[in-house]
Amino acid sequence: MVEGGLPGGMHPDVEKAFELWDIDSLYPPQRDSMEPIANGENLVVAVPTAAGKSLIAYVAILNQVFRGGKALYVVPLKALASEKFHELRELSKLGVRVALSYGDYDDDDKRLESYDVVVATSEKADSLLRHRSKWLMNLKVIVSDEVHLLNDTGRGPTLEVILTRFKQLNPDAQLICLSATIGNSDEIAGWLDARLISSDFRPVDLKEGVLEGNCITYADMSRSEIASVTGNTLTDGIIDGIKDGTGQVLVFVNTRRSCESSAEQMARILPEHLSDHDLRDLNDISHKVGRSDVKIIKKLKRSIMGGTAFHHAGLSNEQRSLVERGFKDKSIKVLFATPTLAAGINLPARRVIVRDWTRFETWNPRSPIPILEIKQMFGRAGRPRYDPHGEALILARKPEEQDVLMERYVWGKPEEVLSKLGSRPALRTHLLSSFATNYVRDLDEMWEFIRSTFYAFQNDTWKIASDVEDILVFLKSEEFIRDEGGKVVSTDLGKRVARLYIDPLSAVVLRNALNAEPKKLTTFSILHAISHTTDIKPLFVRGKDHDHVSEFMYSHEDELLLPIPEDQTEYEWYLNSVKTAMFLMEWIGENSEGIEASEDRIETLFNLGPGDIRSKIDTAVWMLYAMRELSRLFGKGMAKTVDLVSMRVEKGIKKELIPLISLKGIGRVRARRLYDAGLTDLDIMRRASLKKLSAVEGIGKQIALQVQNELRSDGEPIEEDEDEPEEDNGPKQSLLFDFA
Repeated sequence: MVEGGLPGGMHPDVEKAFELWDIDSLYPPQRDSMEPIANGENLVVAVPTAAGKSLIAYVAILNQVFRGGKALYVVPLKALASEKFHELRELSKLGVRVALSYGDYDDDDKRLESYDVVVATSEKADSLLRHRSKWLMNLKVIVSDEVHLLNDTGRGPTLEVILTRFKQLNPDAQLICLSATIGNSDEIAGWLDARLISSDFRPVDLKEGVLEGNCITYADMSRSEIASVTGNTLTDGIIDGIKDGTGQVLVFVNTRRSCESSAEQMARILPEHLSDHDLRDLNDISHKVGRSDVKIIKKLKRSIMGGTAFHHAGLSNEQRSLVERGFKDKSIKVLFATPTLAAGINLPARRVIVRDWTRFETWNPRSPIPILEIKQMFGRAGRPRYDPHGEALILARKPEEQDVLMERYVWGKPEEVLSKLGSRPALRTHLLSSFATNYVRDLDEMWEFIRSTFYAFQNDTWKIASDVEDILVFLKSEEFIRDEGGKVVSTDLGKRVARLYIDPLSAVVLRNALNAEPKKLTTFSILHAISHTTDIKPLFVRGKDHDHVSEFMYSHEDELLLPIPEDQTEYEWYLNSVKTAMFLMEWIGENSEGIEASEDRIETLFNLGPGDIRSKIDTAVWMLYAMRELSRLFGKGMAKTVDLVSMRVEKGIKKELIPLISLKGIGRVRARRLYDAGLTDLDIMRRASLKKLSAVEGIGKQIALQVQNELRSDGEPIEEDEDEPEEDNGPKQSLLFDFA
């Protein structure tokens, strides 16, 4: 029983969840939220990190699900979606069915109709709205996590549009919006017609301050000295943070390179401060990273052996999960991370140190990071149930910086969240979507929709009127929409592009490529076309690469589907797309080596880690799918060719490996080894002996048995030896269920 009980309007079965969670008391902002939840009110909850926002959302979900309703939980990041899914899946013990959905934007995902709670990214939620998934109309509660990301130029417009759509389509659904402490949470609440729950409460006190020399100056101007062990302020601050054997330190730096180099440097110093038991645990974690010649993986293994690690998007999902698990288990004592971690998963530490408070921007190489982002980093300090308090420190590199940092970041208030929907790329994408999905059918309805947005709540719509008019002209001239008897009607092209979830400008690029008649159509032709779209973040051509990329481009000029531009600015961007296509060519083995590039080679040539590679491959496969669909729409007859390229990019293989890659457990590396061993097709493999298959490097007896059973036509499986050891598939995903 929760202390004080739950409001009378709350469904009685919600109490069972508190028993499941072993919670008998609520934090103040949680208590303040219970009655509005029971009454079905919209809520904006603006409280610090670790103040229990997730529990508020979960109670609202359960209150509606137990009444027969459905819930949608919207998050900004895939990693956060996975975390929330694993937390909510615990509710299956109460009969609640939970699904996770992200990616595959050209699918209405009908399976979701049978679930009570759906966890999705903002982009997936927008895609479901574009597909007019009927179950969305049955939603009784919609949770928007990290709603302050309305301020983000990339994700903000999509989040704003889906909240605006839900307000219009399903006005009776309860909105629960969770936010960090921001300067204008009341404004967001006003826009959403919601009650604001605002609080400074934290279950673990947070002491903010500036670290300079060997002194910490806190917000109340009290001071604390740290021992000078190495003479380096950051290193000494880290050692001081773990000195009692139970503390951990999270350090935010502004670049990946700094993450890696700092972790390696700290790993050379830290072992003398660790116990033998710690070192044994770290050795086990390092071993689980696996063997690899990729430089970034070697760095990670060395760092972990020394009690540190780094965390950034260059790591694969599996590697990041391993690091996160090691840090949560307190084996890894120090974690260096880029700022993206601050807005992501729940990964607290006793002490947080922000080393870098500036970052590179085009207009200012040392642009100060916004207060809101620094406060997000600060909020990771203090582990509920473990620490009496958390310490969040920002590093002053010289004495004169101390006062500036105290004024700006320790005493300063987070900035206001401002809508980013007014940008042309966002307007272009979401206006087409509005017409293509019949959410708006004429200009009056279009302006009514715009007036319902957070942008209009903060601004006069006339400020973007000229941009809207220009975009309408663009959409009409490129035949995405047309006027028809006073209505604005989407063409087949407009509808298809909206459902493909790509920028209309990307569709124009792909259409131009499909309409081109190159002297020679090759794999490079197709890969360059998709690499020139606005949806793919290109690889930038550095000075040292300029001549090499230019030479490659002109040597393949006959294959280009898009003309080389004369304008210098456009030319430089075009070179970026050529370099991106060169990376994809390396990945599938269309290179001077004549073989699929290893991750080590790609890291050397393009400075991409495993996580970067996977991200770019996923985007490239999606754009190839879009190109295939547009080829069908225009009747260009290139669908099969594009499909073949897509399969090769997805698997990272030359054409000759396609038959082998169809086998379960055979990826690009094993397929190449089989092929080089003379096992070049399925018939040869079917006739091969178990001994020959097993002898191929990386195959072994268990995989060989699996392959032979898959290839047998008589249906009689080959028996595995009883003493055959099970294959070690590496670390399993741990379950995170922490309301902190």
